[in-house]
Amino acid sequence: MDYDPDYPTILPEFFAISLAFVLNILIPVLAIVIARMLTRHRWLPHTTAFLWVFFSPITLAILATPTMAPGEEAGPGDGFIVFPILAEIPVVLVVYAIALLYFRLARQISPASHSPS
Repeated sequence: MDYDPDYPTILPEFFAISLAFVLNILIPVLAIVIARMLTRHRWLPHTTAFLWVFFSPITLAILATPTMAPGEEAGPGDGFIVFPILAEIPVVLVVYAIALLYFRLARQISPASHSPS
């Protein structure tokens, strides 16, 4: 879609969608890495990552939907830009939960396997 100066967006649509896709994967991965380095408040990176992924469609809508003049209404297709991100959210959150469970179980099993017999 070409840039329309009458309906500006904060970011071009393709760049905004690509940025949201990458950040929805990168932020949970970084949260796992950062939480493993922390000794206190290990829940904080996970909470931040979950909230980012959960609210990313709103962020994408703010960044990529055109600014409307007063009195104008958005067309029916303007909200379709968030559908790919809405489809990505359950996948990312399920994989994130499985990864967290795996690391939790690995940490609980690891000390028991290294105990003297």
